[in-house]
Amino acid sequence: MFKFLANSEHPSLGPHLYLLGLTGIWQPDQKTHVTRLKMFIFYVIVVFFSSQYIKCIFDLKKESLQLILQYAPFHLGIVKACFFRKECETWDLLINYLSQVERKQIEEQEPKMIKIMQNYIRCNRRVTYFFWALAFFSNFSIFSEPYVKNRIIENGTSIYLHIFDGFIPFSSEPPGYYVSMAIQTILGHVVSAYVIGWDTMVASIMIFFAGQLKIARMYATEVVKPDALETHRNIANCHKFHVELVKYQKTFNGLLSPVMFVYLIVISVNLGVCIIQIVEVQDDLAMLMSSCLFVVACLIQLLLFYWFSNEATEESLKVGYGAFESDWVKCDKAIQKEIHLLGLILSKRLVFKAGPFNEMSLTTFVSILRTSYSFYTLLDKTN
Repeated sequence: MFKFLANSEHPSLGPHLYLLGLTGIWQPDQKTHVTRLKMFIFYVIVVFFSSQYIKCIFDLKKESLQLILQYAPFHLGIVKACFFRKECETWDLLINYLSQVERKQIEEQEPKMIKIMQNYIRCNRRVTYFFWALAFFSNFSIFSEPYVKNRIIENGTSIYLHIFDGFIPFSSEPPGYYVSMAIQTILGHVVSAYVIGWDTMVASIMIFFAGQLKIARMYATEVVKPDALETHRNIANCHKFHVELVKYQKTFNGLLSPVMFVYLIVISVNLGVCIIQIVEVQDDLAMLMSSCLFVVACLIQLLLFYWFSNEATEESLKVGYGAFESDWVKCDKAIQKEIHLLGLILSKRLVFKAGPFNEMSLTTFVSILRTSYSFYTLLDKTN
C-alpha cells in the first residue's frame, strides 16, 4: 500500500526522507521556490511557538504554563527540527553513508545478507507506519479536545480553550476564535509531521545499525577461505566495515544525544502532568479516552527509541562471536592470531546516549517511568 514511498536510492530511509522533505526540514536542493516557501513556514512556526514562552515571561499565567506542559511533545518537535536544520550537513553525510552501504550490499546479491536486510527493512516499515497511524489518531483527539471543553460555563460566561498560546492577532472569542484555532491546527499538524518524521527516522537508523551489526557478524563468520591471502583480505575488509560502522554510529550518537537529553527531561514532566489530568477527569469518557491515548502515544514514542537502541547495543556484543564461529582452527598460527585479534576488536560495545550520562536502554526506560510517577505524586501532594 505504501510502495510509492519507497526509494531505490535510500532503501531504508525512503519514507522518512519523503516526509521530512514534504515538511521542508530536509531539502538537498535549497534553491527552489518550493523549498524557500517551506523554510519560510518553518521560521513562522518557530516564531509562533517561541511567542508562547515570551508571553509566559511577561505575563505568567497558570493556564499558559499548563498548555506548554500538556503539549510538550509538540514543542519538542521544534527543538528536533531546529537541531536537524543546524546539523543538516552532518545528517546528509550520515544518510548518504547508510544508503551507499545498502545499495552496495544489494548489488552483491549475497542471499544471507539480503535476507538480513529484508528482515530489518520490513521491521523498519512496520514500526514507521504503525507510528504514523498512531500519531494520526492521537492528533485527531488532541485537536478536537478544546471544542469539547468549550461547553464549560463559569459565571454565565463561555470559555474558549486553545491548543497553543502563541501570539495570533485574532479575538479569543468567535468568530476570531475559530480562525485562531484553524491556524493552530494547521501549524500543529506541521509540527506533528516534524516529530513523527524525526522520530521514525531515528528509530529506523537504530534498526539499520542493529541489522548491519548482524551483517558484520556474518562477514566475520565467513572470513576463512582455503587461500591464506584471500582470508587475510577478508579479515581486513571485515575490520574496515566494522570501523566505518562504529565511526558513523558515533556521528549519529552525537546528533541524537543533545535532543534526547531535552526529550528525557520534558517527557518525564509531561507524563506526570498527563497522569494528573487523567486522575482528575470525572464523568467525561471522551476526555478520559483522549488523555489515555495521548499518554499511550508518548510512552510508545519513548519506548521506540529505547527498545531499538537497546537492540543495537545487544547486537554489537555479538559481532565478535562471528570470528570464533569461523573455521579458524584450520588456519596457520599467523592467521589464527589475526582472527583472534579481529574477534576482540569486533566486540566493541556500541551505545546511544541521551545527554552525557544517560544510556538509552530498557533499564533507563523503566527508570524514566519511575521518575514520571514520582513527579506525579509530588504534584498530586502539592495540589
